[in-house]
Amino acid sequence: MASHHRAEVAWKAAADYWDNLPISRVDVKAAEAYRERRAHCKAITVRNELAVIRAALNWAEKQKLIERAPFIQMPKIPPYQVGHLTKEQFRRLLDHAEAVHIKLFMQLAVGTGARTNALLDLTWDRVDFERGLITLNPYDRIQTSKYRATVPMNDQLRAALKDAKTGALSDYVIEHGRERVGSIKKGFAAAAKRAGIAVTPHMLRHSAAVWMAEAGIPMAQIARFLGHSDSRVTERVYAKFSPDYLAGAAAALTW
Repeated sequence: MASHHRAEVAWKAAADYWDNLPISRVDVKAAEAYRERRAHCKAITVRNELAVIRAALNWAEKQKLIERAPFIQMPKIPPYQVGHLTKEQFRRLLDHAEAVHIKLFMQLAVGTGARTNALLDLTWDRVDFERGLITLNPYDRIQTSKYRATVPMNDQLRAALKDAKTGALSDYVIEHGRERVGSIKKGFAAAAKRAGIAVTPHMLRHSAAVWMAEAGIPMAQIARFLGHSDSRVTERVYAKFSPDYLAGAAAALTW
C-alpha cells in the first residue's frame, strides 16, 4: 500500500510533463529537461518520479504496446551530508536551553538517537529504570518503516530522567504545563540561537549516530539503535565517521 501511494504521488507530480509527450520524444534529453523543470526538488524525489515513468514504459513494452521502452536517464544523487554536532557544541546548546522540557528533549535525543515524534510520544510507563531500558514504540502502535527501537540508557540519561520523573505532572516524559508537548521547534530554535549554533532537532539523531561511529561501535549495533531495518543504510551514511572505516583495507596496502 505504501509503495502504491508513493507511485500515485510521483505520477501526480510527473503527469503534467509526461502525459502528453509523444513516445518518439521520450529520450535522455527529455529526462534531463524534466530534471531541470524539477530543479527545486531533491534528486531522490525526481528519481522516484522518473522510476514511475520507466516502470510504465517497461510495462508497455512487455504488453507489446510499444516496440521498445526508451531509456530514462536517472539524475545522480549527490553525496549525503550528515549535519551533526560535536559533543562540545552539544554541551553549549544544552547550556542555553532555558526551558526544562527543551533541555530534557535534547538529552533524550542524543541519548536514544530517536526521532522527534517518538520522543514526544514517550510515556513514563516505557522508561524502565530497573532494567535500564527505554521502549520508544508505544505498546499499541504497530511498527512501521519509521521503526522505534528499545534502547538502553546510559548513566547521564538515567540521571536526567530520574530527576524529571521526580517532578513529573503527567504521563508524558516531555511535558509542559501538565500536558504533552506538541512541538519543541520554537523552544529548540531559541536555544540554538542563544548558543549561536545552526542546528535542527533531527540533527541530534545524526549526532548520536556519528558519536557512536566515532567510538568504533559496529554499524549493525548503530542500525539497531536507530531503528534501521537494513544496516547497509547505516553504513552508507555513517561508516565514514568510524576510526576503523576501511582501516583493514588500508593496512593491506603496505610496501
